Amino acid sequence: MIEYEKFIYLDMYKTGSTYVDSLLRKLIKGKPLRRTRHAPITKGRPFFWKRGKYAFATVRNPWDWYVSMWAYSIKQPNVLFFRDVRTVLGPEGSKKLFDAENPKESFAVWLRALADPAFLNSVMIGHPYSKTSLNKFLGFYSYRFMRVTTPHPALAMGWWNIRNMDHAIRHQKRWALYDQVFKSETLTEEFSQFVLENRKRFGFRHNAERILAENAPTPKNTSNRTLSTYRDYYTDELRELVASRDRLIIELFGYEF
Repeated sequence: MIEYEKFIYLDMYKTGSTYVDSLLRKLIKGKPLRRTRHAPITKGRPFFWKRGKYAFATVRNPWDWYVSMWAYSIKQPNVLFFRDVRTVLGPEGSKKLFDAENPKESFAVWLRALADPAFLNSVMIGHPYSKTSLNKFLGFYSYRFMRVTTPHPALAMGWWNIRNMDHAIRHQKRWALYDQVFKSETLTEEFSQFVLENRKRFGFRHNAERILAENAPTPKNTSNRTLSTYRDYYTDELRELVASRDRLIIELFGYEF
């Protein structure tokens, strides 16, 4: 969550969040009021939530997101919970999940492991996703998106409230704190238009158009991909695995493989 005077950005990682954060630094005079990267809004504002402020988020095709997350974890071995995987499994065990020389096979092992509650519990030391009952049916991406964009996830995202995918989708629709969501696939165009249409409303600099022209090229993918497209990493089985476990993102934002 990155909060400025007149708006809040709910920054989900691997959805163009670094790109948006970088642009906001140039477009807004002064520093953010609160900055807790990739965290729910109620971590920084536990009692006031949005308090009338406009909030937006970014989202990404889930099949693409998992490939990017896997590839980025090879480049940055300390990212997220993957450092725990390496600690528990050791170099040889973890290489099966993070082998850049065998991307399709390694990605398949990793994605299946990420959907296995028993595996998660054994390697994700202290990570909330490994402890929640939601990991039986809810993909990691959908889980993280819910945590970033809904209030008090540690309390509200328990088995007593969310017991299946339909419950999760209903919860997201009811409690989502964003007023607008930008898709990473069209982020440059949509976010630039948003800035220019709301220059005065949100306090963007008077020369925002020039700043965007100079600093808003197509967002770069910082992961180490070796295959041509994200689709090349998937078998029919893996495609259906994501389709089932991340139905929340797919249905809410109309994504297709």
